[in-house]
Amino acid sequence: MLFAEDLKRVTWRCVHFVSPGDASAVRAELESNGVRVFKIQGSSIKTQEHLFSALAKEMRFPDYFGMNWDAVDECLRDMEWLPAKGYVLFFHDSWQLWKQAARLMGAFLESWLLAAEEWSQEEVPFHVVFVW
Repeated sequence: MLFAEDLKRVTWRCVHFVSPGDASAVRAELESNGVRVFKIQGSSIKTQEHLFSALAKEMRFPDYFGMNWDAVDECLRDMEWLPAKGYVLFFHDSWQLWKQAARLMGAFLESWLLAAEEWSQEEVPFHVVFVW
């Protein structure tokens, strides 16, 4: 079970797998507490380019975003254009995402975990939630 309090903490446990019911119950609470919530439809991600485009659009990456892994790393570790008390990215229908792009998601998680480690030094929660 997922609780909003879990997603407001700075912790090494920043990757979550939950049911749709658990996810919808916490989103509104997070947003009302100053946590920036992002949502990506996992079933639409089939390629690296799809992932980069979805991240850039939903997380409002700057115009200079280079559509490559170095740029993803840089943007995830910065977020100065969207100041918040914390950041939570929800991937909906993530079972399809993992089925069609497992290696891609492994690379994404590596970037996410590096960014989460840096955010933890500033005491800022940084979580990703895969909604099955």
